[in-house]
Amino acid sequence: MSHQTRENSLERRRLLKLAREYRQKGYDVILHPSPEDLPSSLAKCPFDLIAAKSEKVVAAEVRTRENLTLNGSCDLRRMIDLIEQLPGWEFELVVTNPRKKLSAG
Repeated sequence: MSHQTRENSLERRRLLKLAREYRQKGYDVILHPSPEDLPSSLAKCPFDLIAAKSEKVVAAEVRTRENLTLNGSCDLRRMIDLIEQLPGWEFELVVTNPRKKLSAG
């Protein structure tokens, strides 16, 4: 399954909000970076976003609980392990879920 097909509208809205937040803090943001946008060790990792500012780069994944799996060509644990080896890089996982509807009663 490709990265684009697993992203649902809730994840997409939260990703766009996250990108705005980073831009407001002065970061340059790339949504769904291509392998050419990443260091070679991360080229196969399907990040949702990378945000760069000075010597700091944040690679982020936005997932709903149902899409919060550790499977795939570059699962979350592997992404974290690879990022920890790169000076100045951080990983951010954002988990978003539908708002619960309050029942009257």
